[in-house]
Amino acid sequence: MLFLVPAQAATEKKVVLSTLEWPPYTGVKLPDNGRISKLVKDAFNAMGYKVEFKFTPWKRAIRNVRKSKDILGYFPEYYSAARAHEFIFSDTIGYSPIGVLMRVERPVIWDSVADLSKYRIGLVSGYINTDDFDKLVAEGKMNIDYAPSDYSNIKKVIRNRVRGAVVDVNVYNYISLADSNVTKLQAKLTFLNKLLGINKLHVCFKNNEEGQKLNRVLNEGLKKIGHADLNSDRCK
Repeated sequence: MLFLVPAQAATEKKVVLSTLEWPPYTGVKLPDNGRISKLVKDAFNAMGYKVEFKFTPWKRAIRNVRKSKDILGYFPEYYSAARAHEFIFSDTIGYSPIGVLMRVERPVIWDSVADLSKYRIGLVSGYINTDDFDKLVAEGKMNIDYAPSDYSNIKKVIRNRVRGAVVDVNVYNYISLADSNVTKLQAKLTFLNKLLGINKLHVCFKNNEEGQKLNRVLNEGLKKIGHADLNSDRCK
């Protein structure tokens, strides 16, 4: 007996990507898994691909791409020259404004990034921040306290365990509305209307033939759904 496979099932293409809980950009419980997840999914869907997301802690999200033959990329990632040697970076899928969160009554006073060396600063382990800041961290010129998540870093600021924390402003705004413990302290927390920088967000693919192919597919899909404007130079 001959069984016919539906044409759609026979031609379905699938890509598995690794990501993390990083609302409002990505998250299991967010509508469409978050604004950046939706963009990535829409772009691949426009090219005939079905997308599956694997949500894990950030370091594992990257490790999964290195070790798994099925997970071919991860997101959202900031560009870094070091990671560009290992992964293929997609066109821009969004922007991430990064600042130093602090308590109003204990401000972190800084004009240059080097000024931050005077304070104990919270970072998320495994995150890239900005080139200038990360260079000073790598040189051992910063007093750093590492945490597993942005939420942990925000709590450290609230409890005066660190003087400031490097946090994406949109992530902080989301947490400050979603968590009542942070909401009630909003008036006591500030970025002083200053940013360390604005980073472009990307999908990183394995640096092999399949990764190169998926990168081309995603970039074309972004253009197809009208998001080519995201790759402008407005944040340089």
